[in-house]
Amino acid sequence: MLKGGAICRAATLTRMNRFTAQPLYRPDHEDLRFLPECPRVLQRFPGNAPMLGWVAIQHGPGRGDGSFNFLNLTTGVNTTIPLPGRPGFFVETELPGLLLVGLERRLILLDATTGQVTETGIIVSHDERVIINDGIAIPDGLLFGTKHLEFRNPIAALYHYDCATRELHQVVGGQVCSNGKYYQATDGHVTLIDIDSAPKTITRYRLDSGLRHIREQTLVAPPQSLPAFPDGLRPSPDGASIVVAFYNPDAAECGIAQEIRLADGAVLTEWTLPGSPRVTCPEFAIVDGQVKILFTTAVEGMPDAIRQMAPNAGTIFCADTPFTSLPAPPPILRGACFSLLWN
Repeated sequence: MLKGGAICRAATLTRMNRFTAQPLYRPDHEDLRFLPECPRVLQRFPGNAPMLGWVAIQHGPGRGDGSFNFLNLTTGVNTTIPLPGRPGFFVETELPGLLLVGLERRLILLDATTGQVTETGIIVSHDERVIINDGIAIPDGLLFGTKHLEFRNPIAALYHYDCATRELHQVVGGQVCSNGKYYQATDGHVTLIDIDSAPKTITRYRLDSGLRHIREQTLVAPPQSLPAFPDGLRPSPDGASIVVAFYNPDAAECGIAQEIRLADGAVLTEWTLPGSPRVTCPEFAIVDGQVKILFTTAVEGMPDAIRQMAPNAGTIFCADTPFTSLPAPPPILRGACFSLLWN
């Protein structure tokens, strides 16, 4: 029998796909299990082995450092590059191994083949109560958010960095923890799905092409319908739904991730993660010739009693999916964009 508050269960909704994830990689060191996030299958990494990039945002309670990691999906060997601060996200550039990373309150370039860090001079905020959190590459730019370190006050925001103009501007303010994002652009209009974790909102924004004006905003699903705090997300292969990882801070043995249809908020698929309730982010990958989904999970802040219930906390998981193809890969930052940053 599951212990009090556990959500390791069969879903109550009918006619949905259900899968149980299995541990793929368990870090040997506690610092890497504290807060893994932002898993991405690398497109431009040197060599032929499939690599999963991910960030360890923070190496432990009260610490101000983290790391970039890349996990060889064939051998299971993970390599860690320490960073001078807490990374929230990374995106790839067209130079193999060169990454743009959101670190603390600024953007840096990281050469993941050597560990060299280059400052870009782009400062996002001077408010020490926030740091950069999740982000994505979009055509000719970036979308990323910040989070309030105490996860309480609406002083964080969502930002757009335009590579062509080197301009950084705020798209949405008044957030607590800006998290997973999905960007679509058609006919001069932009649809952005954006998570603010603390109020448990998954919001659909309709914006102009320059991301300067919000024309409409609606919720994808009622916050009260969500099983825990929504964290990272990835779009489904057809773009009609999103896979959302849920971070459960309560006493629970298992974690949950769900595929949610954008049209009506219906739950189409649910994944259970045994022994790890704080699920932070999903990523699609080809593993053993099949479309799988990977999940990062965290230990962050677990008291001993919950940790005993959740022995797989901080593990990267792998699970089956109902899909037969991968989503489109994220954009790569091309020459003009990262060369401006580099110089």
